[in-house]
Amino acid sequence: MENRAALARAEREWEKAVSMTGPVSTEDSFARFGFWLGLLPPAAIFVRILTAPGFGGDKVLRFWSVLFLLMNIICCVVGWKFGGYLGRTSGNPRARKWLAYVFRSLLMALLWALVTGSLGGVIGFFFGAVVGVFCALPVALAAFPIFAVLHRIQSHDGMIEARDLRTIAIGIPLTAAAMILAVGK
Repeated sequence: MENRAALARAEREWEKAVSMTGPVSTEDSFARFGFWLGLLPPAAIFVRILTAPGFGGDKVLRFWSVLFLLMNIICCVVGWKFGGYLGRTSGNPRARKWLAYVFRSLLMALLWALVTGSLGGVIGFFFGAVVGVFCALPVALAAFPIFAVLHRIQSHDGMIEARDLRTIAIGIPLTAAAMILAVGK
């Protein structure tokens, strides 16, 4: 009886996955999410720093703007590539039990923050690598589990509709960036 129920669930999952008009794999989903998470929250942090009252003159502002732009580009690329790697190792989101999947997403967040934050910040006189990890860690620990849960809910057989993915992969980092910009205002 239990095997029939599992078989019926698997058939329904397969039917939903096949009927998708724009399916996106788990690997590509996490890559896209990693890109936006590497772009928007760091950009918000850099804007907060650059617009702080009394932040240097024109030459200082120009120097830091270029440095922050380079850091942001690195965070995007590394976030995208490493997000794809994490998605590839994750496999089908529905293959694990809920609690195990949430804990796995926290581990993924920790790894993503360590890699993306340190590589993004390393051009900031190497000290930036440490600062980058400390900036990336709270954002990733908040964003990854939310993304993972929503991705699991919306996915079927490891695939998610592109339109659903776009909403959550951009919306979560955009919300994090808005919160960063709003703190203390």
